[in-house]
Amino acid sequence: MFRGANAVSLDAKGRLAMPSRYRDELDSRCNGQLIVTIDAVDPCLCVYPLDEWEQIEAKLRALPSLREENRRLQRLLIGNAAVSYTHLTLPTI
Repeated sequence: MFRGANAVSLDAKGRLAMPSRYRDELDSRCNGQLIVTIDAVDPCLCVYPLDEWEQIEAKLRALPSLREENRRLQRLLIGNAAVSYTHLTLPTI
């Protein structure tokens, strides 16, 4: 559903708004429920509709946890995943 990079800005409350071109489809497809997590390689956020994230999370949890790189990936992506509704409030750094 999401392709490419989008330049976004924060509002006065520190929220990141979903680009308007995605909002209608998000509302119809997943009631605006999004999962936001970090990227494992690049310094960016990854945003998924809830149904797609559930498939990704199931695959991540199925990875053999005896391998260090699998545990790292699980901790990074699942551990940093947060539910959002078309606006994401980012913590102040």
